[in-house]
Amino acid sequence: MPLVLRLVAICAGLVLIAGCGSSQSSGEESGMTEVHVSDVEGVPSAFLEYGKSQGYFRDEGIDLKVTSSVGGAANIPAVTSGEVDIAGSNITSVLLAKSQGLPLTIISGATYATTDPRSDFSAVLVPPDSGISEPADLAGKRIAVNTLKNIGDVTIKAALEEQGVPVDGIKFVEAGFPDMLPLLENGEVDAAWEIEPFVAIGAEQGLEPVLRPYAEARPGMMVGSFVTMEQFAAENPDVVRAFRAGVQKTVESIEQNPEPYRKALTRLTDMEPAVADTMVIPPSRSTVDVETLSWMADRMQQYGLIDQPVDPDAIVAEGAAG
Repeated sequence: MPLVLRLVAICAGLVLIAGCGSSQSSGEESGMTEVHVSDVEGVPSAFLEYGKSQGYFRDEGIDLKVTSSVGGAANIPAVTSGEVDIAGSNITSVLLAKSQGLPLTIISGATYATTDPRSDFSAVLVPPDSGISEPADLAGKRIAVNTLKNIGDVTIKAALEEQGVPVDGIKFVEAGFPDMLPLLENGEVDAAWEIEPFVAIGAEQGLEPVLRPYAEARPGMMVGSFVTMEQFAAENPDVVRAFRAGVQKTVESIEQNPEPYRKALTRLTDMEPAVADTMVIPPSRSTVDVETLSWMADRMQQYGLIDQPVDPDAIVAEGAAG
């Protein structure tokens, strides 16, 4: 029998939940289920790695395998292609994918904005001598965002419109989070939308926050989520519940004692200890805020990212809404 046919026969004989091409498998001896998750490089993927290192996912029967990507939008193809079982992504990317007919479902919440704009983990930064001292000064300026037509420009526009600032003349420039500060220093953009730890790094360089888009657009808004394919969620409800429980245990551990997590960030990322000590730790919750999804879907339609409304209830897995 040719090698390819033998491999097909082997796959057909494996009666694991997701088949030969899936990254999920059950270890008979350990009783663990291997689950592959991709999240954004840096703090988001470090959150999962920290939970794994503390045994929170193993306690739930999950052997977690974490990979990282450049952004939430990049994680969507990974989960839809079956490369990973679960992906971390911002809610704008998820709603955009759902509007395009992709059968995704949100199984857990992730990062949330704070309710206090002065202490949020996202900020639009400017040099002290830029002449930009308040949100109104951003009108008509060039602002760096990590992905065009995504959560950055949506929340920036929404936050500015809340303050009566015109947004039509703003030019958004796409750049990776690590690349934005050099662009700002070189004068290639007027402002840079950053998240932690780059907000803290910017502060070390003397940059100043002029807008906190998440918290000023919708205080306490849900920002991140964990998604999977509808079929995976339907066929593996116990795995979905176990993963969500592992996320929640990680959330509670960091909230109750953040210092070990700050220390771990220097090991799990390239973060300097001084940055880890001063950065705002993004609040997280495993529950899904359907009202934020509805708010975001409305703004996406308003700003032309989607043509038709997206039903938030149709994208949230059973038991995930909080």
